[in-house]
Amino acid sequence: MRDFFDWPRLLGGLTLTPGVYCFASTAQLTGKLTLNGEGNANSTFVFQIGSTLTTAGGSSVVFTNDAQGSDLFWQVGSSATLGAATAFEGNILALVSITLDTGATIDCGSALAQNGAVTLDTNSVDVCPAVSSSSSVPEPASGCYLLLGLGAGSTLLWRQLSARKAASGHSAK
Repeated sequence: MRDFFDWPRLLGGLTLTPGVYCFASTAQLTGKLTLNGEGNANSTFVFQIGSTLTTAGGSSVVFTNDAQGSDLFWQVGSSATLGAATAFEGNILALVSITLDTGATIDCGSALAQNGAVTLDTNSVDVCPAVSSSSSVPEPASGCYLLLGLGAGSTLLWRQLSARKAASGHSAK
C-alpha cells in the first residue's frame, strides 16, 4: 500500500486504488468517488482525516474491480457529516460525532463516534454481509475475539492519529 499525505480536499470525480490517504485537515466529497480494487478482493482503503469529513447532497462512493465496503475505513479527527441522499460506503470512525442528513445511506459499513453522538434522520446503515465458506454458526468465543480485535485495532488507529497530530504540532527551533 502507498501513503499519500495532504491530498487535495475534494474527493469528487476521483478514481483511487488501494492505499492510505491522509488529509491534514478536512476532506470533502462532492460528486462520485470511485474506489478501484484492482481485481483484489482483499484490497483495503484507509482515509485519515485530521479534522472533518463532509459530503455534498447526492454524493456517492462506488466500487469497481472487487473493492468492498468492509475494507474501507474513514478515520475522522473531529466530526463527519453525510449530506442528504448521499450513498456512502465503509466504516466511519469519528472522534467527536457523525451526522447523516435526510436520506443518506451507508450501504456496507458502520458509523462509530468515540466521544459524541451518531445522529440519524431517515437513514439506513447496512453492515457488510459476512463471507463464509461454510454455513456453520461461529462459537461465542470467536465473537468475543472479534470484538477484542476490533477494539484493539480502533485504539491503535486513534493512537496513531494522535501521535501524528502531536508530532506535527511541534515545530523545529
